[in-house]
Amino acid sequence: MVRRVLYLVWKEFIQLRRDRRTLAMMLLLPLIWLIAFGYAVRFDIEEIHVMVVDEAKNEASKDVIEQLEEYEDLIVDEIVPVATAERALEEGRTDVIVTLPNGFRSFPAEKEQKLTLQVDGSRLFTAQSAVRSTSQFLYELQQENMTELKEELVKILAKSPSPSLELTQVEQLQPLLGLLTDAQIEQVEEGLNEEIEKGIASQTEKRAKTIEDWFPDFKQLEPEVDVLYNPDLKSVNYMLPGLVGLILIFITTLMTSLGVVKEKERGTLEQLIVSPLSSLELILGKLLPYILIAFIDFLLVFVAGVVIFAVPFHGPFFSFMVVALLFLIGSLGLGLLISTVSQNQQQAMQLAMLTLLPQIILSGFVFPLEAMPWGIRWIAYLMPLTYFIPVSRAIFLKGLTPWDFPLEMILMTGFACFFILLAAVRFRRSLS
Repeated sequence: MVRRVLYLVWKEFIQLRRDRRTLAMMLLLPLIWLIAFGYAVRFDIEEIHVMVVDEAKNEASKDVIEQLEEYEDLIVDEIVPVATAERALEEGRTDVIVTLPNGFRSFPAEKEQKLTLQVDGSRLFTAQSAVRSTSQFLYELQQENMTELKEELVKILAKSPSPSLELTQVEQLQPLLGLLTDAQIEQVEEGLNEEIEKGIASQTEKRAKTIEDWFPDFKQLEPEVDVLYNPDLKSVNYMLPGLVGLILIFITTLMTSLGVVKEKERGTLEQLIVSPLSSLELILGKLLPYILIAFIDFLLVFVAGVVIFAVPFHGPFFSFMVVALLFLIGSLGLGLLISTVSQNQQQAMQLAMLTLLPQIILSGFVFPLEAMPWGIRWIAYLMPLTYFIPVSRAIFLKGLTPWDFPLEMILMTGFACFFILLAAVRFRRSLS
């Protein structure tokens, strides 16, 4: 019995060795999944690109900018006017705009004096990382300022010759902050005089009294955050524009590859070969039904997203249809190409999944490209879905047009031409 089983096992290994595509799929697929999930499944972005709008142009704003440029997790690209920064954010060339308004103060007394952040809500995880990193920077800067201020206050206490503290001594803090109002200076004066009268000034270990006790209306440097294009940071608004592309490429690639191979298995492809149809007519005849079905799927997903899930659509619809059709042609070409190198439906299914799964993980559909290491990110740039998703999200949420993304449109056109031409050449060879 054991011997018979071993012979059967040996026979299976021989069959697997002959079916090299299946064997390669069995060995490569786990490795691909491991690499993709190990490196690509990340939400936190390590490098946040910042554009600064300095409307204050005072000592406080200059100090913040200098500290910002030295901060490890933030990369200050430029100090630009507000219109330039907003355009860069709209086009995805920066992650956050930091605005230092007129009258900016490190210890703001009024809301109008606070630093403001603008982030792109259509890039959900990038926006969250940008707010988190910038807020952490401001918190650390605040703590550093508080420590310096406390040390200066202690020095003033130590130098005070009498229980009375002159206002000019308190004004020594002005070069440090450049921000204290007259009312706050009076509060510091009153607080220090009280400490001197209590005799605390002569006790070094008690001089480091907390700043909050001397500033009753002291406010932390908390930024005003303005989320553009997706104010509520709804995940459905982020996911659905990418889901349109994912469904298109999934349906078209899978349907086309299986449909053509099915003709081979049934023997009906040979009947078509001997018909009066030319190879071009045969290719068009095989593709056009799938184009129509896939376009109906596109319309169904689009309407469901806008009506049922209330995802806002701000862009031109017909321009979006052009982008979808261009992407659709490339996806159908990929499916046809897979069918020309597959001998049966099993192989076609395996190859289709091999091309589709990396696009789901690496295209930026869920996980931001900025969070991926360069060793993995370059693979994403070889996939059509990587270029469709940012265009789709920009049309949906920002109201832009496809012509605002010339590079993405050129690359999607290139993918479509490449896959269709290569598939057509291989298909004609298989027919001959």
